[in-house]
Amino acid sequence: MSHNGRRRLRPRTTWAAVASACLIAVVAGWTLRDRSHTYDASVPGDVLVSGDGRTLTTPVIWTGCEDQPHLVAHESARTVSLELERGRHAGLPENAVCVGSGGEGGQRLLTTTLARPLGARTLSDAVSHDTISPFEAARLARPRYLPKGYAPSDRPLGPGDVTTPPYRRARTPSWTATYLRNPGQGGDRGSLSITQTTGRLTDRPGTPPGAWSLTWYAAGYTINVQAADRRLPKEEFLEVADHVSP
Repeated sequence: MSHNGRRRLRPRTTWAAVASACLIAVVAGWTLRDRSHTYDASVPGDVLVSGDGRTLTTPVIWTGCEDQPHLVAHESARTVSLELERGRHAGLPENAVCVGSGGEGGQRLLTTTLARPLGARTLSDAVSHDTISPFEAARLARPRYLPKGYAPSDRPLGPGDVTTPPYRRARTPSWTATYLRNPGQGGDRGSLSITQTTGRLTDRPGTPPGAWSLTWYAAGYTINVQAADRRLPKEEFLEVADHVSP
């Protein structure tokens, strides 16, 4: 090939490379937009504020089509607003039907840390703009007795129960602490939850089939202890309830 032929070939090669790079960029950009399919959602559940006022926690449930959401806080001098950043799995068809939770990994307590303590600042939902009255961790009623094998869990409720609070925020500050027997070990397990709500409730929570439940009012709080564990005798359940105090 002559020298001039080689010179004419170079611009064509360069333009081909540029066109190829543009095509790659377009495809990559489309993929990026698909992967960043996220949206802001309300925080429907109860909120717990830590003793130092900086950590906010809420129970969240999501479907098997979603990535784990993120709890996001927006702060100003007088207010703090919360929202959930939700997103569907990358490449998932828009018409995909997603029902139920994403298994045990689809329900967790999510937290966010504030730059400074919440203090007297107003807490609200960034999407619905509803005011949120958080429950103070320092006022939590903690069990002084737990059956053998039970430990605190970051799952909001016991296995299979995702239809009742704390996924819906109570009218007054409330919080549910969950304990699981032999968590992460498989096999026969059990759950134990302690719900503490500010004020006296007239409507008592229902009892799932095969579960123990006890509700009472003390020191300004309605307390409900519930256990779903076929290996837990009634006498031991009552011992747990006897050792719970605000």
